Amino acid sequence: MNLALALPVVFNGSIAVDIIISILLAGFIGYCCFRFKLANKVIITTIVAMVLLIISVIFNFALLRSMTIVAFAFFTIYASVLLTSQEKETELRQNKKISKKESALTVDEKDELIANLQKAIEMLSQTQTGALITLEKTDDLLSITQKSGTRINALVTPELIGTIFYKGTPLHDGATIIRGNMIIFSAVFYQPTQKPLNGKYGSRHRAAIGISEVCDAITIVVSEETGKVSIAYKGELVPVPVAEFSNKLKEYLTEEL
Repeated sequence: MNLALALPVVFNGSIAVDIIISILLAGFIGYCCFRFKLANKVIITTIVAMVLLIISVIFNFALLRSMTIVAFAFFTIYASVLLTSQEKETELRQNKKISKKESALTVDEKDELIANLQKAIEMLSQTQTGALITLEKTDDLLSITQKSGTRINALVTPELIGTIFYKGTPLHDGATIIRGNMIIFSAVFYQPTQKPLNGKYGSRHRAAIGISEVCDAITIVVSEETGKVSIAYKGELVPVPVAEFSNKLKEYLTEEL
């Protein structure tokens, strides 16, 4: 055979070589999906796909070109799903870690929490700063906070609570949720109660009653108009004098369900 006539055939590539490289590509993509960490998977697969795409164009490997495009599209979808799954798994682990760490307080820690809340409530009441503070008991409020709210994860202090509810800050609207002795979320919005109420109640009071109707949490309300303090628990809103706040809160926290 004339060499000049044979060269175009070699340059265009053979079907056998095209098929073999395509099969190797499929195997490589599968290997990458199980072997490497996500970041390495993306880098390696992208580089290999680009190289093979260039080769398929130069040597006119039609099957390899199609396989490369399809395989890379598949891998992109796979990587996106895996990344989303890993993010959810990480968040779930963090939530479980927070729950285990914060749910069980010693007697001293519980007394310190109540004392800090007493100072915070006195300050908020004196300055007539509206506030909505929820303390978890046994029911997990994460299903609510996933719909709204900003994660905080900080120890409860009067100063931090005062800063959160200072009018004009991004977090002052909505509720702050406390688990154990940690503020876990702020700017959380609850469904207000739908039952008719006697007297004039604002959105904070209605939200406090609303959340107390669906879980065993204790919700403290400070009125922006009057500075008066109330506690919502088991669907009821009870006015509490500031001087008696600590005793009332301790009673609710230690009450058996």
